Amino acid sequence: MEVKTQVANLALARLGNKGSIENLDNPKKQVEIVCSKWWDVSRKTALRYMMPSFARKRDIWAQDESYHPAFGYSKAYLYRSDCLKVLGIGPINQKCNDYAIEDNHILTNDLYEDGLPVRYVADITDVSKFTPDFIELFSWVLARDIAPELEYSTEQFQLIEKILPEKIMEYCGVDGQENKPIRISHSRLQIARLGLWPVGENKY
Repeated sequence: MEVKTQVANLALARLGNKGSIENLDNPKKQVEIVCSKWWDVSRKTALRYMMPSFARKRDIWAQDESYHPAFGYSKAYLYRSDCLKVLGIGPINQKCNDYAIEDNHILTNDLYEDGLPVRYVADITDVSKFTPDFIELFSWVLARDIAPELEYSTEQFQLIEKILPEKIMEYCGVDGQENKPIRISHSRLQIARLGLWPVGENKY
């Protein structure tokens, strides 16, 4: 089954509908029109929720020398149009936490002459890249989004709202198993030199 119709039919199944969708690219039935209308919104939402490995990217973002923050930060880098969520700046074990995302820019006080190294969740439209666990989560999100317009009962909508957070945790956990956690450690002397807490004093 084509992935788009598979996701849509799974969404209908979540809502207890035994009907089926045949085509979302050329929708004719009302249920197909509604699912087609919500497809992109629900897909982007599911990608932001799950942050699946197939949608994570690393790229260099260009500085916008014409943009000057009024205060707080001195440098601005253009926000990528395909970015749904910034995961961090620089390598994970050396990540920079001092930045802000505003007005379609990432603001920092650091100059990256070769561009800003950013890790982010990209807007993936190629359904061939969708993993089974993402398809499952996507269908739950789509079910929630289409339920009011298709006039499902309030009880059914509320049930989906209740289940969805549990599904997000479930599928995020499955996807996260592919990447081992990175532990960042420092000696107490190094931490003391950074001014985080005095040597000999319990950090708690």
